Amino acid sequence: MRNFGKAKHKNHISGAAPGTLAAMNNLFGISLEDFMKAVYGDHRAIQKLSDMGRLSEVAQTNLQPALDAARITIQTTGDLNKAIADLTKQTQKSGKQVTTAILDSQLAERRFNNELTEAKTKYGYDVSAETTRHLHQGSLIQIRGAVADLMAVTKYQTDVTKEQSKIPLAQQRADVEYEKAVSSALWADGSDANISRIPKPNYNSNKGLGKLWKGFRDTFGI
Repeated sequence: MRNFGKAKHKNHISGAAPGTLAAMNNLFGISLEDFMKAVYGDHRAIQKLSDMGRLSEVAQTNLQPALDAARITIQTTGDLNKAIADLTKQTQKSGKQVTTAILDSQLAERRFNNELTEAKTKYGYDVSAETTRHLHQGSLIQIRGAVADLMAVTKYQTDVTKEQSKIPLAQQRADVEYEKAVSSALWADGSDANISRIPKPNYNSNKGLGKLWKGFRDTFGI
């Protein structure tokens, strides 16, 4: 703040109405101290009162529409839940009839499926031996091919690990530059500063190798 020497204005109200001024702070969040500091040019107090004033303008614009929306939402919620309660009563009356019909249908469906299964059993015994031989041979061929892929992935993982060891230093430098940019924005615009527009580098977000390795293990059961 600027230096005005011993100059000051007399405050006749604080002594006459201390309780009212205290209530102003307690009820509305505005203290006489902050008010006087803002009057005499204190930046922090000006910022606080300015933000409260701008917030109040927005609230005045939206207060009545918000109240109307809240009222209709509460009323509609009550009407909707009453309607749902009526539906549950009707469901209790009709539910037994529908459930009985479903169970009868399921029993008939199961009997039909069992008869089809029994008809196919003999054929299944005839082909089971060939199916088992084919599956074993196919698995052996797949594992032989997987060995070469596993060796390639292992080498790739080793190379990537070497490169990833360089990431922490780069991330540390990037974090320092980001903090500088945030500080500059706050000094320039205060509460109006849009920090979200400042990109924050992240060199630790590459998870591609982990997904590749997990997919390989899931595929071949390793």
